[in-house]
Order: sequence, then structure tokens, then C-alpha cells
Amino acid sequence: MWELGEHFRKYADDYRDAVHEQFFLMVPEARQVFSLSMQDTHRSMVHALAWVIEHAEPSSAGTKAGSGTGVGAALPEAVREKIAQLGRDHRRHGFPAEVYARFEEALVTGLRVLALTRYQYDFACAVIHEVCAEMGTAAREADLAGEAPAYSGQVVAVERPTRETAVIRVEAGMPADFEPGQYFPVTTQYLPGQWRMLTPAQPSDATGQLVFHVAAVGAASRSLAHTKPGDWWTLGRPTGSIWQDLRALRGGRLVIVAYGTGWAAARCLALAARQAADAGEEGLAKNLSLQIFAVADSPGAHYDTHFQQNLTALYPDLSLRRIIRQENDPWLLGARPLADAATHTLSPDPTDVVINEAELSTGTPTYFALFGSAEEVAEGRRGLEKRGIGKQWILSHSWGRDREWLPKDYAAQS
Repeated sequence: MWELGEHFRKYADDYRDAVHEQFFLMVPEARQVFSLSMQDTHRSMVHALAWVIEHAEPSSAGTKAGSGTGVGAALPEAVREKIAQLGRDHRRHGFPAEVYARFEEALVTGLRVLALTRYQYDFACAVIHEVCAEMGTAAREADLAGEAPAYSGQVVAVERPTRETAVIRVEAGMPADFEPGQYFPVTTQYLPGQWRMLTPAQPSDATGQLVFHVAAVGAASRSLAHTKPGDWWTLGRPTGSIWQDLRALRGGRLVIVAYGTGWAAARCLALAARQAADAGEEGLAKNLSLQIFAVADSPGAHYDTHFQQNLTALYPDLSLRRIIRQENDPWLLGARPLADAATHTLSPDPTDVVINEAELSTGTPTYFALFGSAEEVAEGRRGLEKRGIGKQWILSHSWGRDREWLPKDYAAQS
């Protein structure tokens, strides 16, 4: 059903608006939960549904959502698990699991704007029913298990190493368990209905303290970057599987490329791996060497050089290189002084440096993990593939969640 998925993507805005119109009529109180701007509400909803449609198979077991023709939809287990995770994640909005029956009705009613054939309509209804049933069940089970749908955290400290970057410490008041590299959906009173995905810069501990690195790019991130001590944040459940993906690697070399504030994820992973090794616990594979490249536009944009120098001094076997795209800082960057002996490699194309220094000719399996904004991660991935690195050797973790629902994503993970 790839053609049907593409049809949903083509008319994504029209379908989303029709669904919202119906859903807000049935559940008026839902309107205040979402962003004031309708364009910022459910931005990835249609892409996610299209992604599921593309990986669903028709079945003879019809569903109650169908038209009585016996058209059903079978979803692969990996797809069901991803949908279930969405159901658990969406509890942060405060809706009871029972709301998915109403949302299913809105999704089906909205199909009128897509001009589908009868079979396409029946199949889409079946998929929608499976999705809403899976999300509702997962949400209900998480509630019964006593899993908190969200955390409240107070901002206790804010540092601004540059005018474009903020290092924010949040105290949740209770342990917030997460795996290295996972991200939290975050919102504040200044971002009604909007959630920004942030990755902690240090591993989880018993204190409930979280540290985030926020780049002031875009309205939502800029609002978070300008937070101040005393502000309260709401954090959804952490999600993401990058730590499990990395732990599954059985040896070789892991090259982490961190773009901008993607350094937060790289920092957390490096700390977690070293802490596990020091404690004799299972972290990354013992025979997996770690090499990190931190990429920024200019020297001052490397905002965490003091910590980086301390990290490499503490672990001399850790290879950490900084790359800059231009030699001089912008006049208004306002960067704080760099750490002593903090060196950089200048290259307009950071991938050139990564490839030249990754020692690919040794015969050792080399994996690449990319962290940062969706645009920079996509550019880095293209650069690696252009230089002959196969897709199976590249793991990526970007802040653009819409990109999780591209047609190729599931095939790449299978």
C-alpha cells in the first residue's frame, strides 16, 4: 500500500485539518491542550499514519472500523511496538485511554477529503482501527502499571556559553530513569501545546537532575533557551533506542559525529560507557573502541571545551576531535573563552575529516552514529554514503521527529 501512503502524504494538511475539525467538535476541551497554531498541532500525525499504511498488509479479518466488507489490516510486530510506544508517550497530554475511540472516529470522518476508492477507504479504516486500539491498550496498561505519564521539573540553573546556546539544569524531584541518548518531550507555560525533544547531557542518576543543551534555533527552542531559574517544565516519558542499538554492536570501532548541541547526546553516551566500564558493568562492548568528532560552525560554538578536555584527560584512550567550518567566530556570538589547549580542525565539509581520520582501511568494522539537528544529520548521512559508507553502518539520531516516518525508515531497520 505504498501508493496509498504517498496519497496521504500528498494531502497531509487537508486531512489533518479535517481530522481536527471533527475531533475538536467531539472533544472541545482537547483544543486547549494543543498548540495555538494549528500548523504546529499534530505535525507528524498524517506522516505517521501513512508510514503504518505502507507497512500494513491486507487481511481477510475485517474490523469494526471497516465498512462490513471484511477488509482488515495486519501490522508487523515492530510496527505495533512503535505504535504502542506512541500510546505510552501521548499520555503526557492528559487524555484518558478512552479518548482513542473518539479519535478513531475523527480519523475515519476525515477520510472524506482524500477521494479514496472504496477498497482504499476500507483498508484505511482498518489500519486506523488497529492503530487506535493499539495506542489505547498501551496507554491503559501503562496507567495500570503505575507508570508516570510525565514529570514536572524546576529549572535550577542556566548557563549561556554563547548567545545561541543554553545549558539548562532541571530538577525533577524524583529519579527520571532513561537510557543514554534517549530524548524527553519538553514543554513549558511559554509553549502551550508545543513539545521540543531534548536529550540529557549526562546519564540518569538517583538525584532526578537533568542537564539539557539547547540551541536557540526556531521559536520553540528559542523560548526554552531563554528560560530562567524558577521556571517549571513538563517532561514526557523518555523514548529512543540508540543505546540498545549501540549495545548490540559486538566489536569494532564506533565513530560518533555530534553536530552542534548533538554533543549533549554524545557526551551522555561517552559518560555512560565509561561509567559502566569503570564499575565492571555491561555498557558498550569491551572490544568496541570509541571515537568522537564534535562539529560546530566556528571555534566559540564549541561551548563545552572545558568538560571535553577534562574527559580526555580522565580517559586518555578516548579519541575526541573538534571540527569547525569557519576559522573566525561571528561578531555577535558572545562565546566564552575556550579551554587551554583546545584545538580544532578547519574543514568546510566535516565529513572529509571524519573519513580521513576514522582509519577505515584497517579491516575493523566501523560504525557511525550521527547526532544533531535533522538537517545536519541528513547532510552527514549523505556525505558518508557518497564516500562509500553503506547504510547498514550508519545510525542516526536527530531532533526532527517527522523524519521517523519516512517510507524508507522501516525498511532500513528491518
